[in-house]
Amino acid sequence: MSQKKTAPNPNTSKGTKIQRIVASVLTIAFIPLIFAFGIYGLVSNPAELVDSLRYSHARSYLASDEEGTKFFPMLKARIQSLENTLGETVPLSSELGYLNASFQYALGKRMVTQGDQMLLSLPDGQIYNMTTRQSLAAEAEEVVGFYEQLDGSVPFLFAYINPQFYTGSIEMPAGYDVIDTGDELADQVLGIVRDAGIPALDSRDFFADSGYTDNDLYLKTDMHWTTLAALLATRIYAEQIEQMTGVELDTSKIDLDQFETVVYPDLFLGEYGQQLGECNTGLDDITFYLPTYETDFVRDSIEEDGTPEHAEGDFSEAVVKWDALDNEPDGTNIRGYVGYGLVEGLEEITNRTGDCADLTLLIFRDSYTAPIGSFLSLMVKNVVMVDMRKMDGVSAMELVEQYDPDMVIFSYSRQMFEDHRYDLGSGYDASLDEV
Repeated sequence: MSQKKTAPNPNTSKGTKIQRIVASVLTIAFIPLIFAFGIYGLVSNPAELVDSLRYSHARSYLASDEEGTKFFPMLKARIQSLENTLGETVPLSSELGYLNASFQYALGKRMVTQGDQMLLSLPDGQIYNMTTRQSLAAEAEEVVGFYEQLDGSVPFLFAYINPQFYTGSIEMPAGYDVIDTGDELADQVLGIVRDAGIPALDSRDFFADSGYTDNDLYLKTDMHWTTLAALLATRIYAEQIEQMTGVELDTSKIDLDQFETVVYPDLFLGEYGQQLGECNTGLDDITFYLPTYETDFVRDSIEEDGTPEHAEGDFSEAVVKWDALDNEPDGTNIRGYVGYGLVEGLEEITNRTGDCADLTLLIFRDSYTAPIGSFLSLMVKNVVMVDMRKMDGVSAMELVEQYDPDMVIFSYSRQMFEDHRYDLGSGYDASLDEV
């Protein structure tokens, strides 16, 4: 069972005299900017701002559904929803976000609200994106519906990835006005899926005995885990594949000593860093693990813009996307994490060495599982990875029929479920999330 994510109350920190002086100066400078841009947002987007005050939008900022019946918690939630909508519609919103983060850090706060995200800074420098979502029952039932459509025709594995779960134990203080529901959501989804008889993996169990720290396993400027964590997780997926297909995999191919480690230090500014500002988060290293033994691959993919791409060669040439290391025009790298095929809607990787298990894996995945699928390709003949968010007009069952896989893996993170920008074609009843 997972441990609770705990932290000292970030709002009880008492600033030093210098902090209070800095905060006062920032307040004087910040308020006129907020006022001016707020007026602009009000004039230019009145309908969107009015919509943000509706219960359907504001409820995500409530700690519980019960609070929705109380005047002051609901008022606070509506104000927060309005503020976040303003932040998304005003010009220079990113720059204002950086100023807001710096302002809150200067006050000694460890939780910064940016848009609809509540970013909690932990003592080890990690940033955790808290959630107050009350239910993911509809999303879990949709997975069950897809499993039932398969009707036992192919082994099916479900994996739930809880973003940035911390191996430490830092207790949330009593009276803290935001209650993180991440663990409860994970328990709910996994409970529904397992009750349906579906084998399921819980990422909260992956690294408990690994000996690695959170800083080894998770990026500090982004919600994703590191390439090291993905490589470690690959072994857990491989064990399940062996058990469910009866086919042995050569897992020695994913031993750490079988890889050359290539590190690009201080390269990557992830989503949290983009929101909070590099000055507040720093930069992440990006690491690639390249097999030292002989490999031979073909990779065919459909890029995010619909462009087909074909590559052949060893793992480094065919599977790794080195152009992810290229910087944006402003000199910032925000794509370093996609070096293992993140941006594709559909990706087929074929291992041509002959020294691998004769299996075809169909993996429905989001960004967390992209590197896992790449590493699995070192041990199996065919890996097909699909991001259903980018497959408009194509159903999951159509893909199963097309590729006739030996195993289907459904590996999604909490964010994927929360956003729900996909359709499995197995029925989706959003009213279940109101429970």
